[in-house]
Amino acid sequence: MEWNEFNKVGLLADEGVQAFEKVFTDWFGHLYAYAMSVVKDEGIAEEAVQAVFCRIWEKRERLQVHASLKAYLYGSVYHECMDWLRHRKRVEAHRRHAQAIYTGGRVMTESASAKVELGELEKKLQQAIDELPDQCRAIFCLSRYGELGYKEIAGQLGISVKTVEAQISKALKRLRKKLADFLV
Repeated sequence: MEWNEFNKVGLLADEGVQAFEKVFTDWFGHLYAYAMSVVKDEGIAEEAVQAVFCRIWEKRERLQVHASLKAYLYGSVYHECMDWLRHRKRVEAHRRHAQAIYTGGRVMTESASAKVELGELEKKLQQAIDELPDQCRAIFCLSRYGELGYKEIAGQLGISVKTVEAQISKALKRLRKKLADFLV
């Protein structure tokens, strides 16, 4: 049996452990080096690559790779690393916010009404996003939270850039309408 990239993907479901181990041993080192170049942290790089392989193993029965295996693996590791970097960015923002509020042991006062209003806005925004149609919500979240461009979203979802533009426009219109009370 010829062991090419397309066979590797199909064999994961058919032959299980042997095929998976082959893909793992062939690619782990390369993917780890790539993850290190992105996140600059050995532990996180290793976790990112392991998470990708865990997901592949869990989804081996229904895994569909439309590009080459190499592109799929590198893309998966890239997205895993980006998720970690976004998480780290959010944690750092929360830390800076907390530090600004509790500077020098004194609690800086923020108006209670501003805090309540911000909490309400966050709740309404999440509710409005949850109410978007599935495709519209997925595209909006990839754009705003996943920080992907329209072309990247189109490629990832297998749709046209015009469809992505239309869905983002639709999402923004609905969100503006739902959050009109907060947009003064």
